[in-house]
Amino acid sequence: MKIALVNGERSEPSPRQRAVCPYCGHDMIAKCGRVRLWHWAHKSRSRCDPWWESETDWHRNWKGQFPTAWQEVVHVDRISGERHIADVKTPFGLVIEFQHSPIEKAELRSREEFYKNLIWIVDGDRGSTDPQYFFMGLLTRKPESFSPLVYCFGWSGQSRLLHNWAQASSPVYLDFGDENVIWKLVHFDPHDHTGFVMPTKREWLVEACSRDEPIPSVAADENDPRTYHRQMVSLH
Repeated sequence: MKIALVNGERSEPSPRQRAVCPYCGHDMIAKCGRVRLWHWAHKSRSRCDPWWESETDWHRNWKGQFPTAWQEVVHVDRISGERHIADVKTPFGLVIEFQHSPIEKAELRSREEFYKNLIWIVDGDRGSTDPQYFFMGLLTRKPESFSPLVYCFGWSGQSRLLHNWAQASSPVYLDFGDENVIWKLVHFDPHDHTGFVMPTKREWLVEACSRDEPIPSVAADENDPRTYHRQMVSLH
Protein backbone atom coordinates (compact mmCIF):
# COMPACT_ATOMS: atom_id res chain seq x y z
CA MET A 1 0.00 0.00 0.00
CA LYS A 2 1.10 3.55 -0.69
CA ILE A 3 -0.99 5.27 2.00
CA ALA A 4 -1.31 4.55 5.73
CA LEU A 5 -2.25 6.58 8.80
CA VAL A 6 0.60 8.11 10.80
CA ASN A 7 -0.79 9.80 13.91
CA GLY A 8 -4.15 9.89 12.15
CA GLU A 9 -2.79 11.53 8.99
CA ARG A 10 -2.65 9.91 5.55
CA SER A 11 1.05 9.47 4.80
CA GLU A 12 3.36 7.81 2.31
CA PRO A 13 6.13 5.57 3.73
CA SER A 14 9.50 6.81 4.89
CA PRO A 15 12.27 4.84 6.66
CA ARG A 16 11.59 3.57 10.19
CA GLN A 17 8.01 4.88 10.20
CA ARG A 18 5.11 2.95 11.67
CA ALA A 19 1.47 3.47 10.97
CA VAL A 20 -1.93 1.81 10.97
CA CYS A 21 -3.95 0.57 8.01
CA PRO A 22 -6.81 2.95 7.10
CA TYR A 23 -8.91 -0.09 6.18
CA CYS A 24 -8.46 -2.60 9.02
CA GLY A 25 -6.65 -0.56 11.67
CA HIS A 26 -3.80 -3.06 12.06
CA ASP A 27 -0.17 -2.02 12.48
CA MET A 28 1.88 -1.34 9.37
CA ILE A 29 5.61 -1.03 8.75
CA ALA A 30 7.32 1.13 6.13
CA LYS A 31 9.25 -0.94 3.60
CA CYS A 32 11.84 1.38 2.10
CA GLY A 33 14.41 -0.73 0.33
CA ARG A 34 16.63 -0.06 -2.66
CA VAL A 35 14.96 -2.42 -5.12
CA ARG A 36 11.19 -2.52 -4.59
CA LEU A 37 8.86 0.46 -4.48
CA TRP A 38 8.61 2.06 -1.06
CA HIS A 39 5.37 0.81 0.44
CA TRP A 40 3.50 0.00 3.63
CA ALA A 41 3.17 -3.62 4.70
CA HIS A 42 0.99 -5.13 7.40
CA LYS A 43 3.08 -6.15 10.38
CA SER A 44 1.07 -9.36 10.72
CA ARG A 45 1.39 -10.12 6.97
CA SER A 46 -2.38 -10.08 6.74
CA ARG A 47 -4.25 -9.17 3.55
CA CYS A 48 -7.07 -7.02 4.85
CA ASP A 49 -9.01 -6.24 1.66
CA PRO A 50 -9.62 -9.34 -0.50
CA TRP A 51 -9.90 -7.12 -3.61
CA TRP A 52 -6.45 -5.64 -3.15
CA GLU A 53 -3.63 -6.80 -5.43
CA SER A 54 0.09 -6.32 -4.95
CA GLU A 55 1.16 -2.95 -6.29
CA THR A 56 3.49 -2.72 -9.30
CA ASP A 57 5.32 0.17 -10.94
CA TRP A 58 2.42 0.26 -13.39
CA HIS A 59 -0.10 0.78 -10.55
CA ARG A 60 2.03 3.42 -8.88
CA ASN A 61 2.58 5.36 -12.10
CA TRP A 62 -1.14 5.51 -12.83
CA LYS A 63 -2.07 6.49 -9.27
CA GLY A 64 0.57 9.21 -9.41
CA GLN A 65 -1.43 10.96 -12.15
CA PHE A 66 -3.98 11.94 -9.50
CA PRO A 67 -3.70 13.89 -6.21
CA THR A 68 -2.53 11.83 -3.24
CA ALA A 69 -5.76 12.65 -1.38
CA TRP A 70 -7.69 10.73 -4.06
CA GLN A 71 -5.51 7.62 -3.86
CA GLU A 72 -6.34 4.48 -1.84
CA VAL A 73 -9.58 5.85 -0.45
CA VAL A 74 -11.70 3.58 1.74
CA HIS A 75 -15.13 3.42 0.09
CA VAL A 76 -18.02 2.47 2.40
CA ASP A 77 -21.46 1.25 1.38
CA ARG A 78 -23.87 3.34 3.42
CA ILE A 79 -26.46 0.59 3.63
CA SER A 80 -24.48 -2.60 4.18
CA GLY A 81 -21.39 -1.07 5.77
CA GLU A 82 -19.17 -3.09 3.40
CA ARG A 83 -15.81 -1.41 2.81
CA HIS A 84 -13.09 -1.65 0.19
CA ILE A 85 -10.04 0.38 -0.81
CA ALA A 86 -10.52 2.19 -4.13
CA ASP A 87 -7.31 2.75 -6.11
CA VAL A 88 -8.51 6.27 -6.91
CA LYS A 89 -11.74 7.98 -5.89
CA THR A 90 -12.34 11.51 -7.12
CA PRO A 91 -14.32 14.18 -5.23
CA PHE A 92 -17.08 13.62 -7.80
CA GLY A 93 -17.55 10.02 -6.67
CA LEU A 94 -15.86 8.35 -9.65
CA VAL A 95 -13.79 5.28 -8.74
CA ILE A 96 -10.87 4.27 -10.97
CA GLU A 97 -9.53 0.75 -10.55
CA PHE A 98 -6.15 -0.18 -12.06
CA GLN A 99 -6.12 -3.90 -12.78
CA HIS A 100 -2.88 -5.69 -13.54
CA SER A 101 -3.73 -9.30 -12.72
CA PRO A 102 -6.51 -11.43 -14.26
CA ILE A 103 -9.80 -11.11 -12.42
CA GLU A 104 -12.58 -13.63 -11.93
CA LYS A 105 -16.00 -12.80 -13.34
CA ALA A 106 -17.64 -12.97 -9.90
CA GLU A 107 -15.20 -10.46 -8.42
CA LEU A 108 -15.52 -8.18 -11.45
CA ARG A 109 -19.29 -8.10 -11.02
CA SER A 110 -19.00 -7.58 -7.26
CA ARG A 111 -16.69 -4.59 -7.66
CA GLU A 112 -18.90 -2.98 -10.28
CA GLU A 113 -21.98 -3.43 -8.14
CA PHE A 114 -20.19 -2.11 -5.06
CA TYR A 115 -18.61 1.01 -6.59
CA LYS A 116 -21.29 1.63 -9.25
CA ASN A 117 -19.62 4.77 -10.70
CA LEU A 118 -16.48 3.01 -11.88
CA ILE A 119 -14.02 2.80 -14.76
CA TRP A 120 -11.37 0.13 -15.26
CA ILE A 121 -7.87 0.79 -16.53
CA VAL A 122 -6.32 -2.55 -17.45
CA ASP A 123 -2.67 -3.42 -17.97
CA GLY A 124 -2.80 -4.79 -21.50
CA ASP A 125 0.96 -5.23 -21.59
CA ARG A 126 1.02 -7.90 -18.88
CA GLY A 127 0.69 -10.91 -21.16
CA SER A 128 3.47 -11.47 -23.68
CA THR A 129 1.07 -11.87 -26.63
CA ASP A 130 -1.83 -9.58 -25.62
CA PRO A 131 -0.55 -6.43 -27.39
CA GLN A 132 0.35 -8.43 -30.50
CA TYR A 133 -3.11 -9.97 -30.84
CA PHE A 134 -4.81 -6.67 -30.09
CA PHE A 135 -3.05 -4.70 -32.83
CA MET A 136 -3.33 -7.58 -35.31
CA GLY A 137 -7.10 -7.47 -34.86
CA LEU A 138 -7.56 -3.77 -35.59
CA LEU A 139 -9.59 -2.96 -38.70
CA THR A 140 -9.44 0.44 -40.36
CA ARG A 141 -13.12 0.64 -41.27
CA LYS A 142 -15.30 2.90 -39.19
CA PRO A 143 -18.64 1.47 -37.98
CA GLU A 144 -21.55 3.22 -39.69
CA SER A 145 -23.63 2.94 -36.51
CA PHE A 146 -21.40 5.43 -34.67
CA SER A 147 -21.67 9.21 -34.74
CA PRO A 148 -19.17 10.96 -37.05
CA LEU A 149 -17.88 12.71 -33.92
CA VAL A 150 -16.77 9.39 -32.44
CA TYR A 151 -13.78 7.62 -33.94
CA CYS A 152 -13.89 3.83 -33.51
CA PHE A 153 -11.94 0.98 -35.05
CA GLY A 154 -13.53 -2.31 -35.89
CA TRP A 155 -11.82 -5.28 -34.27
CA SER A 156 -11.77 -8.93 -35.29
CA GLY A 157 -9.69 -11.85 -34.10
CA GLN A 158 -8.68 -13.92 -31.10
CA SER A 159 -7.87 -12.09 -27.89
CA ARG A 160 -8.09 -13.55 -24.40
CA LEU A 161 -7.80 -10.02 -23.02
CA LEU A 162 -10.83 -8.68 -24.91
CA HIS A 163 -12.76 -11.87 -24.27
CA ASN A 164 -12.27 -11.56 -20.49
CA TRP A 165 -13.01 -7.84 -20.26
CA ALA A 166 -16.08 -8.02 -22.51
CA GLN A 167 -17.83 -9.23 -19.34
CA ALA A 168 -17.46 -5.80 -17.70
CA SER A 169 -20.44 -3.47 -17.54
CA SER A 170 -18.33 -0.45 -16.53
CA PRO A 171 -16.07 1.33 -19.08
CA VAL A 172 -12.78 -0.49 -19.73
CA TYR A 173 -9.59 1.20 -20.97
CA LEU A 174 -6.65 -0.94 -22.12
CA ASP A 175 -3.11 0.31 -21.57
CA PHE A 176 -0.52 -1.27 -23.88
CA GLY A 177 2.38 0.84 -22.65
CA ASP A 178 2.08 3.63 -25.23
CA GLU A 179 3.14 6.91 -23.62
CA ASN A 180 0.28 8.79 -25.25
CA VAL A 181 -2.63 6.54 -26.17
CA ILE A 182 -4.83 3.98 -24.43
CA TRP A 183 -7.83 2.14 -25.89
CA LYS A 184 -11.44 2.02 -24.78
CA LEU A 185 -13.16 -1.33 -25.26
CA VAL A 186 -16.44 -0.11 -26.78
CA HIS A 187 -17.89 -3.52 -27.60
CA PHE A 188 -16.75 -7.10 -28.06
CA ASP A 189 -18.83 -10.15 -28.97
CA PRO A 190 -17.09 -13.24 -27.56
CA HIS A 191 -19.11 -15.51 -29.86
CA ASP A 192 -18.01 -14.11 -33.22
CA HIS A 193 -14.83 -12.45 -31.90
CA THR A 194 -15.61 -9.01 -33.32
CA GLY A 195 -16.04 -5.63 -31.72
CA PHE A 196 -15.10 -1.96 -31.64
CA VAL A 197 -12.31 -0.11 -29.83
CA MET A 198 -11.56 3.58 -29.53
CA PRO A 199 -8.23 5.37 -28.90
CA THR A 200 -7.89 8.22 -26.42
CA LYS A 201 -4.90 10.06 -25.02
CA ARG A 202 -4.08 9.07 -21.45
CA GLU A 203 -3.60 12.69 -20.41
CA TRP A 204 -7.11 13.50 -21.66
CA LEU A 205 -8.53 10.62 -19.63
CA VAL A 206 -6.81 11.91 -16.48
CA GLU A 207 -7.97 15.48 -17.10
CA ALA A 208 -11.56 14.43 -17.83
CA CYS A 209 -11.79 12.25 -14.73
CA SER A 210 -10.29 15.01 -12.62
CA ARG A 211 -12.87 17.52 -13.87
CA ASP A 212 -15.86 15.16 -14.03
CA GLU A 213 -16.09 15.62 -17.79
CA PRO A 214 -16.71 13.17 -20.68
CA ILE A 215 -13.56 11.32 -21.71
CA PRO A 216 -12.64 12.34 -25.28
CA SER A 217 -11.37 10.14 -28.08
CA VAL A 218 -8.59 10.94 -30.52
CA ALA A 219 -8.74 10.99 -34.31
CA ALA A 220 -6.50 8.34 -35.83
CA ASP A 221 -4.97 7.71 -39.23
CA GLU A 222 -7.20 5.26 -41.13
CA ASN A 223 -4.16 3.87 -42.94
CA ASP A 224 -2.30 3.11 -39.71
CA PRO A 225 -4.33 2.65 -36.50
CA ARG A 226 -1.25 3.41 -34.40
CA THR A 227 -0.75 6.89 -35.90
CA TYR A 228 -2.74 9.65 -34.23
CA HIS A 229 -3.60 13.22 -35.12
CA ARG A 230 -3.70 15.93 -32.47
CA GLN A 231 -7.37 16.59 -33.12
CA MET A 232 -9.64 15.86 -30.16
CA VAL A 233 -13.05 14.35 -30.95
CA SER A 234 -15.75 14.54 -28.28
CA LEU A 235 -17.65 11.41 -27.33
CA HIS A 236 -20.84 13.39 -26.67
